[in-house]
Amino acid sequence: MSAELRVPPHSSDSEQSVLGGLMLDEHALAKIDWLAEEDFYRKDHRLIFRAIGELSNKNLPCDAVTMGEWFESNGLAELVGGTSYVIQLANSTPSAANIVAYAEIVREKAILRRLIDTGNELVQNAFAPSGRSSGDVAAKTMQALSGLATPTRTGLVSVKGALRSLAAAQAERYAAGAQLLGLPTPWAALNKLTRGLRQGVLYVVGARPSMGKSILGENVATFSALRGTRTALFSVEMTAPECMARAVAAHGDIPFDWVEQPTDCDDAEMYWQRNTAIMSRLVGAPLIVDDTPAIKIDQLVARARREHTRKPLELIVVDHLHDMGIDARQEARHEYGRAVQGCKTLAKELNVPVVLLAQLNRSVAGRAEKRPALTDLRESGEIEQKADVILFLHREDYYDASTHLQDVVEVIPAKGRNIRVGKTLYLANRFDRMRLDDWEGPLPAPSAPTSHVRGFRA
Repeated sequence: MSAELRVPPHSSDSEQSVLGGLMLDEHALAKIDWLAEEDFYRKDHRLIFRAIGELSNKNLPCDAVTMGEWFESNGLAELVGGTSYVIQLANSTPSAANIVAYAEIVREKAILRRLIDTGNELVQNAFAPSGRSSGDVAAKTMQALSGLATPTRTGLVSVKGALRSLAAAQAERYAAGAQLLGLPTPWAALNKLTRGLRQGVLYVVGARPSMGKSILGENVATFSALRGTRTALFSVEMTAPECMARAVAAHGDIPFDWVEQPTDCDDAEMYWQRNTAIMSRLVGAPLIVDDTPAIKIDQLVARARREHTRKPLELIVVDHLHDMGIDARQEARHEYGRAVQGCKTLAKELNVPVVLLAQLNRSVAGRAEKRPALTDLRESGEIEQKADVILFLHREDYYDASTHLQDVVEVIPAKGRNIRVGKTLYLANRFDRMRLDDWEGPLPAPSAPTSHVRGFRA
């Protein structure tokens, strides 16, 4: 016995009401600009919607006569049943007053059909992956599903709502006094500069190896999680146990060497107590870690969206961009640019700050002035363009052992939305405990130059 054929979800009545409403009110199309031709189930309805769109773009009326001429000129009259069906649509629709509600039904049915298509595609790809890994198949499916969950009502709106929100926020901030506008970081100077990590903003932190960018990123993630902020850390470079070892050292104030290899040293009892205490705190912190090596941006975005749907995220940290997987067949700058754009989309879509760590070009090490600039970002054009805020880390003592700036880590604001650039911040190198601290007091002064007195010959 053959299986019963099921008709895909659709609503012919709603489709007819939308088309009839558009023919009655030429301005109604602007109310449903999120509706697409492919959202209609019936092929003749798709063609009629296309005709209405093209005629509207030409400022031509969408009445039965004009549309009939359009179908004739495009050789499509037979596919829509001629002018008679178009006239029937217009006559059977009393008004365009409820067109948005009908359009939402059409869109809803279209999403259900796409869910079915996505499920069928998943089954086919699982049976015949064609060389793709299960992770790639799953990531593509999750990306498709996430795209179907985007809101339909978008477009130009009055600024009244935005101004009301701003006025309410101003009143709240004034009543609360001076405070951060986003999530705090562990460092007072950086908090003063950024006023906190703000929702919807992509922060790129760039540095050469050994400058401390991974330590900074992990410090932000674990510090925030220990304060109750639900944080996702994508550690592309290190494993989750390595990240936790660093977190234990940083927040337990324990030498990292001891965390990795506990010994019976003089302070062993104190270190064990601190180790146990900080582990207990970290276990209860809302921190989730993904240590997939060479993760692709589509996978990362899909996993973040899925986790956010399960329970909202409040911060995302990615360590780091240039260890992520890219398509070797494409230009690297475009692939990294796509990854940065994916992170920026996540920031806006989930309304969370995203901190993305990035590598700098090797050319920095080969020149006299080693403090980085925007052009030093690997594949810099795409990154520079898409990032909202760019900070560089620099250690002068890494390049010059005799410098007076010993143990100083410079934070250089290079680009900023709502922050001031050009003024360097200073943190203290505590890499022995896998953390950065606020720099206390004045910077070390340079050594006085040695004076040489030239004598005279008799």
